[in-house]
Amino acid sequence: MSDDEPLDADARAAWLRSRGVVIETREDREAARAAAREGDGAPRARDGPTRSFAYVKIPCDDDEALEERTLTIGEGQPGDALPAALRTAFAGGGEVDAEKAKAEAVRALGARGMGISSEAIARETAGGSTETFALVRPSEANGWRGVYLYLDEVGMLKGLPMNRRAGRLARECGFDGVNFHGDMFIGRVQTKPEPMRSVDFPLSDLDSSAQWMRMATMENVEYSKGLKELEAAMGKNGGLEKINMTGDASNAASTGNGMPSGKGENYRWSQTEDEVEVSVDVAPGTVSKSVRVLFKPSQFIVKVNDEVVCDLSDLHAPIRPDECTWTMGADEVCVSLAKRDDERSWRALVGA
Repeated sequence: MSDDEPLDADARAAWLRSRGVVIETREDREAARAAAREGDGAPRARDGPTRSFAYVKIPCDDDEALEERTLTIGEGQPGDALPAALRTAFAGGGEVDAEKAKAEAVRALGARGMGISSEAIARETAGGSTETFALVRPSEANGWRGVYLYLDEVGMLKGLPMNRRAGRLARECGFDGVNFHGDMFIGRVQTKPEPMRSVDFPLSDLDSSAQWMRMATMENVEYSKGLKELEAAMGKNGGLEKINMTGDASNAASTGNGMPSGKGENYRWSQTEDEVEVSVDVAPGTVSKSVRVLFKPSQFIVKVNDEVVCDLSDLHAPIRPDECTWTMGADEVCVSLAKRDDERSWRALVGA
């Protein structure tokens, strides 16, 4: 890549993919949404061809055996099928501790969090919610196959027991100080050749001699280095310097799509037809394990070491929390907001 060439949206996507970052196409996302609307992901009669893949349950009870399971989906279904399929597995397991949840809301929202009722908290969590944790991201070194943990997003607030086996597994992959609560699952996603899709993760792959586990720590180090290289390349090419608040193509941001973009006190934002990208400044040396990003239909919050660094609670238009993602850049958190209404241009990041 020449230092004199602008790093456009396609180049950024290619750069990220070459370093193992999962980027779905709009077609992938639409298919995943359709699959999620079908229900809980349990096996059911299907009109067309199907395929099955293996994944593994990791119980929080150390005395309970690991369990290999199988999920059957449509043969051509793209995307990671497990988050939607596992929602019902996380719907039970106890009630959310209202006091803990309110304390978390106050830490995240300040005084506004005091107005959140126990009933509202219960409604938000009643249907179950799946959180993913990347143990290894897809890369050329691993055949473009990533390994992910799937957990109850509010397991800690439910007071679920610590999942020590999952914690040990994360440490073996190079993640220190990570704690998980409740029963969990582990699966695999392949991104190349496209489309991205769920593939087999058998029980035998949890053996400490498995190749993916032996390579995990080094691959995660390489992934972190790759993101820093990307950020440096974007900085050299002025990828985030020009600001456009009008939507006028003659004053467009460096992506060249003519859609409004802008900046706030400690962030910059731009957009495509189906996503809004927000780069939030954080202190130099911040590492990903100290960052937490919360997504809601009209809000997102970025926290570092439990301190709120960005809270945007009145987004211009609704987003799809389950499809929003974030990555760690060089001294910034890069947040991708999935628009609920694809192709709708946002005139601003917040406000009507």
